[in-house]
Amino acid sequence: MKTEITNYKRLELFNYYNNKDNPFLYVTTRIDITNLYNLGKVNKSCYGTIGYYITLAMNEIDEFKYRYENDKIYLYKEIMPSYTQMLKDNTIGFFACPLDKSYKSFIKEFKRINKDFINNTNAFQNNGQDVVWLSCSPWFTFTGIITPYDKSISIPQVTWDKFTFEDNKCYINMCIMVHHGFVDGYHIGLFINELNKIISNIK
Repeated sequence: MKTEITNYKRLELFNYYNNKDNPFLYVTTRIDITNLYNLGKVNKSCYGTIGYYITLAMNEIDEFKYRYENDKIYLYKEIMPSYTQMLKDNTIGFFACPLDKSYKSFIKEFKRINKDFINNTNAFQNNGQDVVWLSCSPWFTFTGIITPYDKSISIPQVTWDKFTFEDNKCYINMCIMVHHGFVDGYHIGLFINELNKIISNIK
């Protein structure tokens, strides 16, 4: 569900950035995901688990749910995770999973959709914009990354790298890509703080 915003308060700023060749802002930051890692191991899906909680945190901040579509600005009520998945031939595809408020229900559905997707020759599922694009590069660590973009699509992207273990803690470097017309560093800070709060509350 989305609502057209006809009096967008950042319209002048949005137009300023949107007229640039690259209107996107990239931030890479280190995150302690120890609780997510442990929860993911128990439920046999760290990828699904990390993506779920990233999306929960992002849904708390409206700026990540604005989209520019057909020359209009919309605000989505809720966004869901869209995962990049490696296929059997080492190519990749993309699938979305509905966001359930219950982690247990979500991870069960994630596993079902993921399994079906890997066995499906269709590499693209869900072309809507009510998502956040998620990906990981578990083969190496990075301190920065620039992902492909289409300036006509304002969907946020989050990419993280290989798990790093230090003193019984698990860390990732997380790259957050957003349309700068909608999101500033301030809002990214809100998202990171929200995600850290959610992670710290996981038992």
